[in-house]
Order: sequence, then structure tokens, then C-alpha cells
Amino acid sequence: MQINAMQINADQTMQTYFCYANSNINLLHLEVCHKNRLKILLDGEVSQIVYYYDPQGFKILNKISSGASILVYNVCWKDTSRFVIKKFIGNSNEKAIINEIHLTGLVNLHPNIIQFYGVTKLNDEINYSLVLEYAEGGTLGKYLKDNTITFKWKSQLKFAKEISSAISWLHVDKGIIHGDLHPNNILIQKDTIKLADFGRSCLKGSDSNTEVRGVIPYMDPKFFEPQNHSYHVLTEKSDIYSLGVLLWELTS
Repeated sequence: MQINAMQINADQTMQTYFCYANSNINLLHLEVCHKNRLKILLDGEVSQIVYYYDPQGFKILNKISSGASILVYNVCWKDTSRFVIKKFIGNSNEKAIINEIHLTGLVNLHPNIIQFYGVTKLNDEINYSLVLEYAEGGTLGKYLKDNTITFKWKSQLKFAKEISSAISWLHVDKGIIHGDLHPNNILIQKDTIKLADFGRSCLKGSDSNTEVRGVIPYMDPKFFEPQNHSYHVLTEKSDIYSLGVLLWELTS
């Protein structure tokens, strides 16, 4: 799948970027259709409209987390709305960034999946950053650590149902494998689960499904077997295994 990402600059010149996404089935194309809109074309048809936020409207409040290739900020938009910005740093893979924008946009309408609002470019960066819903409750991992004694069965069951609902919707309705399910990729907003981080997600049957994904002990154990390591295919079962470990942790 080839992705062409085009942006119209303030001087009306056009920049074009090329990369290849993780599927060999459809042609995906990202281009500017208005000043603050990007349209995603799938086989020539409009698949999504992505909002582009002017970076000058953001005020960074604090850094939430960081990794080898990302920074996550808590931000305020024009002194009114709270968002999270996921910024890609260093030698971030352009292919992976655009693929994450595409997949995050596809899963945007489920109540237990983090809301995706659009993209921006902080500090004139080349790469797009994701503008996402702010979940004030933090990660499920932190919640479990802080509420070991007070976490009641009713809440455990509610969270388990919400996580399962999000995963089922990904698999059945969207044909997407999350690929990195663990407590720190699950957020809490007003006592409601919000599944997040689709950076390692892929479409069923895509040609990246043999890449090792996830973190121990949540990752598919098939990837640990020497005879399977190089060719084991990531499937919905990989997510279900991760879900099982997660539910055990949630209720133990």
C-alpha cells in the first residue's frame, strides 16, 4: 500500500511525502482538501477527513510520558479545550506514523476507544503529531497500582466488559488487530475505559502481521517459539491472549 501525504504550505507551495503502509491490498492517499483539512483516499475514494490544528493554538501544560520515539503532552487548545498531543521524535518511521493516523481515525467512534481529533505539527516538525482525547484518570496500570485494596468487583467487571467490547469492535467491525494490548495502553476517563495507542496495530491479513509486537507478559507466546519466531502471523488470537492476561491482572 503506497501512501502519498501532501500538505499545502502558507505560501501555497506543496510538499509531498511518500511512504508505504502495512497492507498490500489498497492504495491509501493523504492530501490537503482545505486549509485545515486532510482527506484520506482509499483506492481513490474518500475514506476519512482529518482535521489539521494550527500549532500556534496549543499551549503545552506538561509532559505526560516519553519513549524512544514519542513524547506525549497534556495541552490546552486556545485556552478552552484539553487535549493530548502524541509527538513523534528522532528518526520516527514516516510509514508507521501515517499508518497510525489512518488506523486511529478508523476506530474513532467507539465509546471505549480514545477519541482522535486530528493532527498538527509542533515546532514546524516534518512529521504529523496526533491530537487525542485527554483522559484525566491516567493509565489502567497506574489505576491498578493505586487502587489495589479499594478496587471492587463491580468496577472490575465494568472495566473487563469495556475492554472486551473495544477489542471485539476492532476485530469484528473494523478488521483491525491492536497488537499491543497492556495496562499502560488503556486509559481511564471518568471511570470509563479508553483503549489507546494504535502504533503497532494492523489490518487483518496485512503484510506486517509477522512483525513481533507487544510486551511481556502480554504478547502472543507463539512469538517466543524458535520455530515460529520468523514467520508466526499476528491474528485476533494474539489480542485475545493479551486480553486474557489483562483480565487475570484486573481481577487478581
